[in-house]
Amino acid sequence: MNTVDPAQARRDRLDARRGSTGMLVAVVAASVVTVVAAFVAGLGFGQLVEMFRSMAVDSVFDDRGDERPPFLLMWGMFGFVGALFAGGTAATAARNYLGRPTRPLFPLVLALAAHTAGTWVSSRDWLPPLAVGTAVDPVFHKDEAWGPFGWLMYYADWWLPVGMLLLTATALLLTVRHARTQAALVAERDRLLRHGYRVSADVVEVKARVSSDEGGTRTVGSTVTVAFVDRAGVRHWATRYTSDVGVPTGPNLAQVLYDPEHPTRDQSIFVSVRRLPALSDWLPAADSGR
Repeated sequence: MNTVDPAQARRDRLDARRGSTGMLVAVVAASVVTVVAAFVAGLGFGQLVEMFRSMAVDSVFDDRGDERPPFLLMWGMFGFVGALFAGGTAATAARNYLGRPTRPLFPLVLALAAHTAGTWVSSRDWLPPLAVGTAVDPVFHKDEAWGPFGWLMYYADWWLPVGMLLLTATALLLTVRHARTQAALVAERDRLLRHGYRVSADVVEVKARVSSDEGGTRTVGSTVTVAFVDRAGVRHWATRYTSDVGVPTGPNLAQVLYDPEHPTRDQSIFVSVRRLPALSDWLPAADSGR
């Protein structure tokens, strides 16, 4: 028998994580690992591109790169996997630290920037072609002129890092935009917690959200539609996405936080399917940056 309300224990646990030193240390540590792992992944990716570049600009009989050990390519694969796990950990820890319903995107920018740096460092060490414009055959002396792909790969040491830099810059802009949207949602949520109305709501419809992969399909969350009545007696409906699965339907199974002055404004309606919601359990509008 448990004498502690599980819902209360869960909320206390999430509240303890919000703003805690431990969560902040986890964010910083996971972010550092993300940067290091993504940089190593960039070095390995650069070596992989160099292999294709050498095949495009030189003959297959050119053995100048044979003495280079392939360990960097292997470590690049480990770095890629490590960056995925560390980045996900950093995002989750940041979400817990901030007490927000969504994970921030900054680990993606860190990973792209470090990966770009690793690729650029690798490209500075690529072997030059034996002859510009010609794939030299040092064995049978059957040289061939480069085609369009050969010329494209010849300049890969410049356009590849530049392209990745532009991709990183684009991700940075999108991340800043997402962060501003989330900050506005958090400010609105906090305002409504102080001055808004909080009422019970009926869960009228639940649709499972599934993800497909090689192993089949799996449920990753739910699309929940709730109905509530404002203080004027008008009934409203709101649809939200949640990572919770198995959300039941029925009366008074959800809570709604809304602005009594603007009860129809979806951006000012927050829904929770938890009995004792933590701050991160209040779900914003589906089109508000989730």
